[in-house]
Amino acid sequence: MEQTYAIELKNITKRFGKIVANDGINLKVKRGEILSLLGENGSGKTTLMNMISGIYFPDEGRILVDGKAVSIRSPKDSFDLGIGMIHQHFKLIDVMTAAENIILGLKGNAVLDMKKVHKDIQELVDRYGFDLDPAQKVYTMSVSQKQTVEIVKMLDRGANILILDEPTAALDPIAENEIYSRFNSFVENKTAIYISHRLSSCAFCDRIAVFDNAELVETGTHNELISANGRYAELWNAQASYYLE
Repeated sequence: MEQTYAIELKNITKRFGKIVANDGINLKVKRGEILSLLGENGSGKTTLMNMISGIYFPDEGRILVDGKAVSIRSPKDSFDLGIGMIHQHFKLIDVMTAAENIILGLKGNAVLDMKKVHKDIQELVDRYGFDLDPAQKVYTMSVSQKQTVEIVKMLDRGANILILDEPTAALDPIAENEIYSRFNSFVENKTAIYISHRLSSCAFCDRIAVFDNAELVETGTHNELISANGRYAELWNAQASYYLE
């Protein structure tokens, strides 16, 4: 029986004028998998995910979600398919609370029951073990807390496929370790795609897809990549946090 994938990309190509950002990408993401997209800045990782999240539309190729071909032309289309992307640059309103940011843009009654909103968000926060006060103003938060707000917002909206763009890039080592330790718990039975430019940050992922110059050049586990002969093993041995060149 043929396996159905959470996401399947077939020959995805995206151009910006003469620049090819993604060149015929074929990628399958299993349901319940944590997949890392690894590569240097400009290699095409985020552009590819922006097509899944409805920010860009592919020039060529097809996107399948749960085995069905889909047309994702806006973030709303992406949300409706259960896909949520947490961008590297947070999309939060600083003067609002965590709870207000989480529910912003959702359809509902003209008058919100904020007491119930806070209760529901607190239950979600407690379920995943996050350190977040729904009543706290965003401008008083650390980078790690702001990122948590973005994650909870996606979970609250029922995302089954989570895309995280460089989630640890702006974090200190302690906060970075907290993200790693909790990653499996908040992914739960969901699918996660983790964008990074550091091989060292992908050790907890099930598989790693390596991008270079708009192409998908290699796929394997973390152990397979660091034990293989060649470029990636050399980078790992030189320094665990080395950037891909």
